[in-house]
Amino acid sequence: MPVTRLLTISCFFFLPLWLGAQADSAQLKAAFRFQDGVYLSIAALQANQPDFQWKALQAKLAANAESYRAQAEYIRPIDAPPLADEQIWGIVLDGLPYVRLPREVTNDSTILHFAGMRVRGRICYYEFEREEERLVEIKAYNPLTGRPFRRGNISKREIINESRILHLPTGQEGPLDRSTLMGMIGDDTKMYRTVEELPENGSTEMLYKCVLIYDDRNPIFIPVPDASKSKN
Repeated sequence: MPVTRLLTISCFFFLPLWLGAQADSAQLKAAFRFQDGVYLSIAALQANQPDFQWKALQAKLAANAESYRAQAEYIRPIDAPPLADEQIWGIVLDGLPYVRLPREVTNDSTILHFAGMRVRGRICYYEFEREEERLVEIKAYNPLTGRPFRRGNISKREIINESRILHLPTGQEGPLDRSTLMGMIGDDTKMYRTVEELPENGSTEMLYKCVLIYDDRNPIFIPVPDASKSKN
């Protein structure tokens, strides 16, 4: 069972060693490490420039990289006004970006929830669980005849797994479905035609594989910090 790390971050937070810091940019692959900190916009992530590094914050976080989940009781700048939840686009811990989930998705008014990017590339992929209320029909049966004699609907809460994709160059995002993916891959004619030929209700697994193939064929490069400046 994965061990959840509890991070209490105050004035001192040691950043991980940066990979390939000598170059101006590096291809975004599984091993790529973004700069740790809090990002207020997708533009900040595109530039690999956190708006706040952890050393400038006070925060209490629980993160599990293996399940791609993180939670925060609070995130507070040391020398600036507190951040509203809506101001935080996401966070990066140990090089892995986590997207903040809206309160209406998590139904949690006390804890901030984040979903880690399981796929990083021109199209990124993340997922999370949410509760959905559905009406379910129930029937009462006559024990003598075995036939229903009464019907009714009850409200039932179900846990739904939501799969999302994010087009990193533009910030466009949406559910992992055929139409959303087609809207992101117009620059790859072959892949576009492949997805177009899939059934409208094609499986998530099939679409997920298309994302991986597209990312492999269409690399994206992300700025990396200057090693000499980061040591100063």
